[in-house]
Amino acid sequence: MNATSGISLRGVSKHYGNTVALNGVDLDIKPGEILGIAGPNGAGKSTLVRIIGGEEKPSAGTLTFDGKSWSPTDDWHAVAVVHQEPQLFPNLTVAQNVMAGREGMSKTWPKLGAADAAVMDALGLTQWRDAALSDCSLATQQRTEIARAVARDARVFLFDEPNSALTAEESDELFREMDKLAASGRMVVLITHRLNDLVSHCARVAVVRDGRVRTVLSGEALTEDGLARQLVTESAQAISAGNRGSGKQAGKALFSVRDWSHATAFKSISFDARGGEIVALMGVEGSGARELLRSFAGLERTTGVARLGDTGDVGLRRLRSYVPATRALSLYSNFSVGDNLLVRLGIPEIAWPSLALKRAKMKTLAQAAVKRFLVKTGSISQPIRSLSGGNQQKVAIAQALNCSPELLVLEEPTRGVDIHSKAEIYRLLRDYAAGGKAVVIFCTEVLEIFEVADTAYVVSDGRLSPPLSLASYDHVEQLATDITRLEAHGRTAKAA
Repeated sequence: MNATSGISLRGVSKHYGNTVALNGVDLDIKPGEILGIAGPNGAGKSTLVRIIGGEEKPSAGTLTFDGKSWSPTDDWHAVAVVHQEPQLFPNLTVAQNVMAGREGMSKTWPKLGAADAAVMDALGLTQWRDAALSDCSLATQQRTEIARAVARDARVFLFDEPNSALTAEESDELFREMDKLAASGRMVVLITHRLNDLVSHCARVAVVRDGRVRTVLSGEALTEDGLARQLVTESAQAISAGNRGSGKQAGKALFSVRDWSHATAFKSISFDARGGEIVALMGVEGSGARELLRSFAGLERTTGVARLGDTGDVGLRRLRSYVPATRALSLYSNFSVGDNLLVRLGIPEIAWPSLALKRAKMKTLAQAAVKRFLVKTGSISQPIRSLSGGNQQKVAIAQALNCSPELLVLEEPTRGVDIHSKAEIYRLLRDYAAGGKAVVIFCTEVLEIFEVADTAYVVSDGRLSPPLSLASYDHVEQLATDITRLEAHGRTAKAA
């Protein structure tokens, strides 16, 4: 390997007004290996990816590619990026999305080649190739973006939280593809909060904090404990320790459904969420769990009876808030932090009868929301897209909480955020439930259920398990065992 091969960053900085995202980064990316990048939210990881991918220009410093100055306009085709939030075309099919960007001057869509088809098959996308992307699940959308990146004849592959919506089996297939890319001499960069993935698949891991590369771990030093010591602060540990439910009895049933059925995903569900309680739903893709949660938000066509407090379906529509798994669906990328925090408030709260905005009141409300919801931002006028992933997620949740719903429904509320931001989001949900509200979440991680929920249900083949009281579990391993047993029992019951 040539001594100058690869990408070299020296003194790279990036400023957004007074906010410093990167502050003198020195880093080498080598062909033939997977380089991991770890760090808390707000550390500058995603900004670093955008600069390497040519999507942002550094404010200072140099970036070279094989010893020559990096030019985004000339070298963009050498880099493929898989973003944390899929950046795809919902009106196109899965196969067309994989081929997007290769149209050239032709008036016809390029044909799917054998190599492209092999990548799609490896990632489990063949059955969806002709399906409109808008009809596909988040996991399928994420695999589609991964397939588009892997199928490109690029030299550099940047993966930003690529498996945050994938199952364990899908993640294994992704890493096999990443290993193939590295073995062929490509440069592969992986950004993830999953320490096990970094240790298992990366030759080196650069730890980024406060816009700088603080250390690079490799060899025997690259362990989960070693990474955790670099990433977890005492304050994060203290917050996390205080998030688990107290085990106290919650209030009466605030939200209920009876004989709740969906055409394909679930049937005859009876479910209660009490005031002061956080209820978690869990199930693999296709189990019906995600659709059940979305039905509570009014996003799936169902039959049956739903009640919220003393009201029926009319009150349910008026008194609930929903936060989707993909925060891009909640946030307005061209709005400021402050405007995003206020978008769900009613007109009387932010505007006069003439519909002229109450600017002074909006500023006061936004500043109060930043403080209440623990959003780390330089000012309320800062662009929302300049925030870290964890802080954008807090804004998305704050939108829903700001209108004081009786029922809060969240889909994967901490997907792709770091340990500290997870702890703060758990605290927000716990404090909100403590006010007598009902919170229902869909999770794909057992540890998240263990840390935040009071009650959990497993959905398997459209059937709801008996409730699991989290106060009765001392260890997450015990909970994982019971959840696995209930998932298997559901499949066996359906077969019988």
